[in-house]
Amino acid sequence: MSSDLDLLVDFYQWEKQRLLLEIDENKRDHDYIAVHYNYKELGRIQRELDCLLTLKNPDYPKIKKLEKEIDFYSERDWPHPKMAEYYATKVKAFRKELEKLKSKQEFICSDETQILDDALFSLVNDEIQGFSIFDEIEMHFKMDISKNQVGEIRLDLKVGERASAEHLKKYRLSDVPKLIYDESSKSLIANFKVDRFKNVLPIKQTISKIVIATNQYYSLGNTIYLKLHA
Repeated sequence: MSSDLDLLVDFYQWEKQRLLLEIDENKRDHDYIAVHYNYKELGRIQRELDCLLTLKNPDYPKIKKLEKEIDFYSERDWPHPKMAEYYATKVKAFRKELEKLKSKQEFICSDETQILDDALFSLVNDEIQGFSIFDEIEMHFKMDISKNQVGEIRLDLKVGERASAEHLKKYRLSDVPKLIYDESSKSLIANFKVDRFKNVLPIKQTISKIVIATNQYYSLGNTIYLKLHA
């Protein structure tokens, strides 16, 4: 049975293919305004897909980077034999590293996913006050999830001053439109209504997007923690 994550990956891959076909059609019709907006939407879809594929496999960004480097250095015509020999050695090393990453046992995120699911459902059912997600020591990254006064789920990402928040939103979190800056808490916040079916997938998606998009910004590494509020 496919997981929610697998279904989302399939959906965005289908959307990507649909847009590529639409771009070809609009190019044939010389509708370049439509093509412009198609490419803009394609970029958004690809960013969503990259986030989801990184959730499925933490090595995905490394794999994509290695594939790009192999293509770049393999397609170049080097002016000197020594340069060609040097970069041929680099490409060989890249291929070896790529093969090693791809041969690793498929990453299973069920444990981490279950921990987050359990915390979200406990919060929705008023069994806990909330929980925090943070990095190990420096606490550069900290996100609190709790209920607000009207019973919505509130996500609270600590960012400091407004300038830092605006930079983060513009360059890392542009695909999370719900986030707004709250001056009193120095945080980017988002509120989510939970329907009677208690669907927490949109909240889970947003949390995952934020963690992945800010990983490099905050130098989180591969380890973050979840702690329930007492």
